[in-house]
Amino acid sequence: MRLLRFLLLIPGLLLAAGATASFGQTIPASPVPPASPDAPTSLAAEAPGKWLLKVGLNAGRAFRYSGYQGVAVRLPVSVGAEYALSSRFTLYGQLDSDFRLGRQNTYYGDQNFAIPAGALGVGVRYYYNQAGRARHNRAHGPFVGNYLAVEAHTEVRQRYRLRDEIAPGLNLVWGLQRRLGRNFLFDFNAGVGAGPNRSNVSFGSSPGPVTITTQFNLGICFGH
Repeated sequence: MRLLRFLLLIPGLLLAAGATASFGQTIPASPVPPASPDAPTSLAAEAPGKWLLKVGLNAGRAFRYSGYQGVAVRLPVSVGAEYALSSRFTLYGQLDSDFRLGRQNTYYGDQNFAIPAGALGVGVRYYYNQAGRARHNRAHGPFVGNYLAVEAHTEVRQRYRLRDEIAPGLNLVWGLQRRLGRNFLFDFNAGVGAGPNRSNVSFGSSPGPVTITTQFNLGICFGH
């Protein structure tokens, strides 16, 4: 009798198990909303750090015309730093020193200056269209891309023995920065602005009239 009751219970147990399995299979998975093609790409996760330090050569300063001194061949060493305020805005500073590689006009005594010229620039950069570049698989990310900048730029020249000339300006700049491998950077920019013509610091003369200022930089740097 017990065997007969057990055999009669088997179909009921199988039906119950089948119903439980069917119920478990019919629970729909939570839908995953598709990503919008216009949604901005998050760049914060790609950021290696807040700082970018650079040292290299600014080829845009290699050959410069300097009035009576003519064209001089120089080694334009550049040192710079950028600090990320966000994924698109950075603060930056750049110092350029033109080391002389040859002698110039001995009449004015300028050949005695090992560093006859240099420049200091401080400004704010905006790396624009980062989400669009990410969607099209183009170079983007922290400190990489095309940018617009506002820069306070000062050019300093040592000329005519003890005479120093300073040419400050406030420039609007367009540029692009790209990585070359893991440790190198290519940075090109050009700008135009306005500032006093020259100030003769040694002789205490007043600044000259406000004129159009320009700048051009083409840097190959080690960046970390």
